[in-house]
Parts: sequence; structure tokens; C-alpha cells
Amino acid sequence: MMNKKHFLTFAVNFKNENPYLKDWLEYHIKVGVNHFYLYDQDGSEEAKDILKPYEEKGFVTRHPWTKWDGTKYDGATKWYQRNKNHMGFAHAAKNYRKEFQWLMKIDVDEFLFPMNGEDNLLDWLKTVDTKKIKGIKVPRINFGNNGFDTKPEKSVLEAYTKREETYSDHKDLGNGDFLSSNRFAYSAHWWNYKWYKSGRMIKEEDEIGWRINHYYTKSLEEYMSRQNVSGGRPVGRAGFDEKNSRCNDIVDESMLDLLKKISW
Repeated sequence: MMNKKHFLTFAVNFKNENPYLKDWLEYHIKVGVNHFYLYDQDGSEEAKDILKPYEEKGFVTRHPWTKWDGTKYDGATKWYQRNKNHMGFAHAAKNYRKEFQWLMKIDVDEFLFPMNGEDNLLDWLKTVDTKKIKGIKVPRINFGNNGFDTKPEKSVLEAYTKREETYSDHKDLGNGDFLSSNRFAYSAHWWNYKWYKSGRMIKEEDEIGWRINHYYTKSLEEYMSRQNVSGGRPVGRAGFDEKNSRCNDIVDESMLDLLKKISW
């Protein structure tokens, strides 16, 4: 399948995500993600304890990332600003691109979902020509609160089954053979690629065997309590209503079908 140490990997910045980390990791391991480069902006003992078993099994490389707190690289993301989130992604690209085939920038509220009835991510990804394709723009769709004001007892994937009607964004899956060091990639969505190495981006949604389920608002309670790293979330109840209003238009229980297949 591969000559690299890892085939499918994630680069992730996280903070205040402890209630979700274990489920997020377990799901993605079950569907085929080989390794996670985690940039720990949380710094708590709880986060370290959650991740320790996954580090010991070789799934996780954890980088303490609180060293940037209080510096000019801390705070909300602004347009074309180098900050600690971008520095984490760049660190993963620069230091690990020779050991993985594919790397995605992703958050703990985002879940890669295999389409066409597949129960894993690798069946489709193995069909992609790694000699010609430098990256894939994976479409992302937002899920809403399903009417929950307080955090439900079910897992995120089981509780939130209503979404917006159409894709509203994307994130890049980058081929390590084509990635640059990404020193100047100021985005949580796209990678920079080597200018001297030609390759095609897959952008057509009907060619792509995955989508990203983005559990953006969750319940009102969770929305209000979540750390706002990017500064892009409107605050307060009015902000929640603004974001949530268009994220409950379609009932979509396809994730529930997948969870049965992977013995969730």
C-alpha cells in the first residue's frame, strides 16, 4: 500500500476539547487514519492522560504547544497572520512530510466520512494516483444542534443528525510528496505545495469519495462554552442562532449507518 511510515494522517491544533478527544480518535482509527500529529494548546493533565494510551500504541505524536501563549502568535486568527495554529500545521508539514503519504488539517469537531456506503476511508484513497495528485479539496458540510439546548448524553455522532443543505466549505488533504514546508500557509483549510513539482488538485466533488461532517454548533450549551481559537464564531445567543439557523435543514442519518458497520 505504501512506502511511507504512515499513509493517512492528521495535523490538529486542540484546546478545551477533552470531552470529545477520545471519541474523535476512536472513530478515525476505526475508519483508517494511521497517525495523528496533535498540537496540544490545552496543556492540562487531563488531555495528557486521554492521549497517553494512543501515544503508547503509536497512533499519536503529541507536541506541547502552550509555549506560544501570551506571545504575538497567540490570540484570534486574522487575515494573513502567522499564529500558533498555522505554526502547528507548518511544523507537521516540514518535519513529517517524508514519513506520511497524506496529511489533512482538521479539527476535533470535524469527522471524515466515507461516501458511497464504504466503511473506511482507505478504499477510495488507495485509488488516488500519488504520483500525479498533489492534493484533494474535500468538501465540508455543517451540522446543527438538532434542537438541543443542553449537551445530550449521546455521542456527537449519534446526537447530531441534521445539517445544512449543501456543502459550504472544504479542507485540503495534501500529498506529502508535493507539500512545501508551509512556512507561509496562513490557513486552517489549505496547504502550500512545491512550486517546482507539478501535480493536479482534485476539486470536483463527484470525484471525491469523502466529505467532512463538521459538527459546528452542537448544543447551545456547548457552543457557548467552547474555546474560540479562530475568532470566527459570533458570540452569544444571537451568534448561535445565526450559525445554527441554516444547519438543521436536512435530516441525515448516514453516519448512524456507518457507526453500525464499524461497531461503534
